Amino acid sequence: MTMDISAVRQQLMDQWQKVAIDLIKGGIPPEAVFESLLTVGLAGHVEIFGKDATASKIAAIAQQLSVQVKQEAEALREASEATKN
Repeated sequence: MTMDISAVRQQLMDQWQKVAIDLIKGGIPPEAVFESLLTVGLAGHVEIFGKDATASKIAAIAQQLSVQVKQEAEALREASEATKN
């Protein structure tokens, strides 16, 4: 029996999202919820894949976020200039 890993990932993301929402609704600050999820996730990733692979994954995510921030800043700048004309 083969698993559709993308379906499994989606199911897991849905479940983690539900848990996070339930915790936040229960009064736990969102910052604490997501920081702890990230910490636990990274610890598990290090245990399974090792520190080098985890560091590479984090660097790739940081790069992707940096690109997104630059794109958003450019879009805001363009929108601002368009409204001035």
